[in-house]
Amino acid sequence: MTVTATISGIDELVASLSKVPSRVVSGVKTTDEKSYIIAMVWAYGYVTRTINPGPKTLWSVNYYGEPKVLTITAPTGFIRVQEQDYRRILNAEFAAAAFASKPISSWSTLAVQMMTNAAQRCAQITSQAAPIDKGDLRASIVAALPGDTALSGSGVGPYGTAFTDVADAIFGGS
Repeated sequence: MTVTATISGIDELVASLSKVPSRVVSGVKTTDEKSYIIAMVWAYGYVTRTINPGPKTLWSVNYYGEPKVLTITAPTGFIRVQEQDYRRILNAEFAAAAFASKPISSWSTLAVQMMTNAAQRCAQITSQAAPIDKGDLRASIVAALPGDTALSGSGVGPYGTAFTDVADAIFGGS
């Protein structure tokens, strides 16, 4: 015995879902190259050469578990320590978007708005956690909104600076 089911509307559903982006990316960035370099050094330590701590630095363990010289105002970095807050923000923004209660045709807009809101909130807490020297770094931390070229994912910083070269770029290599 053969049973056949006919479901109407599948073509419309597929057409609607195909308009929803499979990936919407946002993040946090700095407004200039110098601030980016300083943020990477303060968050991950002086990464390219061996130095000794000075009056405002100390030995600590960076994001990768490596002993590095970090600032005394953020001895465990200031970005990674916010990870749980970033996750809470993303979960809250996802819940607020309420995709299930909205028509599929609005999901693209909802996804972009959700990621925009999350980026703005994450930028705020990252900025507040940044070490204070002159205050320039805190002022330069902003949201990288969906579509921002800083989110290219190339493994190179947004200013063309390789992550491992940031300390040498600002302090001079040896």
